Amino acid sequence: MPLHVQIRVNRTLLSEIHITRAEGGTDPDDVNTYIATIGEDPTYLDIYEQEGVYYKHRYGDGAEVCVRKAIEALEPSIKT
Repeated sequence: MPLHVQIRVNRTLLSEIHITRAEGGTDPDDVNTYIATIGEDPTYLDIYEQEGVYYKHRYGDGAEVCVRKAIEALEPSIKT
């Protein structure tokens, strides 16, 4: 189940980050491989794989930490 994060100022959408688990499990101690993308919601895993960045995350650390790691992994591709 992918995570979808919208970044907004008031009601203005600035960006969307989409995260999916590529490999791993749901045990709290599982360290999984995730793929993150910026922009429109990818509809297929192939799009995540082609356009996304890979990173590792321990499942038990929760969604917020997963999102922070995604932002860090995407940082070189985020326009400033």
